[in-house]
Amino acid sequence: MNKTTILVAGGFGIIIGLGILGVRRYLIKKSKEYDDYYADFHRHFDRKIREESNDGVEFLAVR
Repeated sequence: MNKTTILVAGGFGIIIGLGILGVRRYLIKKSKEYDDYYADFHRHFDRKIREESNDGVEFLAVR
């Protein structure tokens, strides 16, 4: 192999690696946005409401 082949292969490797990292970062960002919106949509994980309130299921559903 000559030097140019090694440089071209290395360049493609770096471009592909950065592309994969960029796609991964984009998908993680989208996943976080989705989780922020839908994670507590029905207040399943809101401990404060479950522990301090005795209003019942109907009240929490309207809330």
